[in-house]
Amino acid sequence: MPANNEVQRGTTRTLLRGLTLLEMIGDAREGATVTDLAAHSGLDKGTVSRLLSTLREGGWAYQSPEDRRYRLAGKALALSHDYTNRVDLRALAMPLLSRLRDEWNETVHLGVIEGNEVVYVERLDGTASVQVVSIVGQRLPMARTAMGKAFLSALPPEERERRAREQQLVRRTERTITDPAEFLADLVASAKRGYAVDQEENDPEIICVGSAVTDVTGRPIATLSVSGPSYRMRRQIATVGKSTSAAAASISASLGDASKAEHRA
Repeated sequence: MPANNEVQRGTTRTLLRGLTLLEMIGDAREGATVTDLAAHSGLDKGTVSRLLSTLREGGWAYQSPEDRRYRLAGKALALSHDYTNRVDLRALAMPLLSRLRDEWNETVHLGVIEGNEVVYVERLDGTASVQVVSIVGQRLPMARTAMGKAFLSALPPEERERRAREQQLVRRTERTITDPAEFLADLVASAKRGYAVDQEENDPEIICVGSAVTDVTGRPIATLSVSGPSYRMRRQIATVGKSTSAAAASISASLGDASKAEHRA
């Protein structure tokens, strides 16, 4: 029989390997295959498969029958969501929102998603005489807002496409996107640049630029935006977009998204 310390070392090594795989699965936005995990962990496929079987049975990981990729399951997600729920998102975001407001002197919003709507949970106003009119608690359709499109663009591609199909593309202005293919293309472009733009799609005189806030799993949980009159915003969309993207990334890093760690405020 092996000595107790040998058993403990073996148990510890197995636990560390399992936790390593769990972390790798969490970092893989589109899931990870056994081959992927073996290649990046330095373990052989047999060992990886046995560890994954244990994680799967314990409810920490699951394997999609469609693409055979492993993703985080209920227990792992519950832990991350519990952590996020314990954090006062508004308090955490306020310094970054204030910085955005001071930088651009425009209205800044923080929002969360409920169903297919954006709900404003915080608003900071600039000092310019002409400002965007909005109220905390206001709800707007995701499909024609920068914050809603930013949220959708931050989802994994398959989920993004599915959620895009669920949106009601109702025309509100001449610039509202009503074609499903054009809408999805807009989300893909938003994902690549790190921010989404509402080009007078909800209000004919307002342009909004928004970015998604992600949690420890890399999933979007909130969005922020800078909104202003079109005549002021039109010439600075790209630079405002870089600012919103950096602010959202900093908040995300504070929530545990390791991929955004370099942006931590």
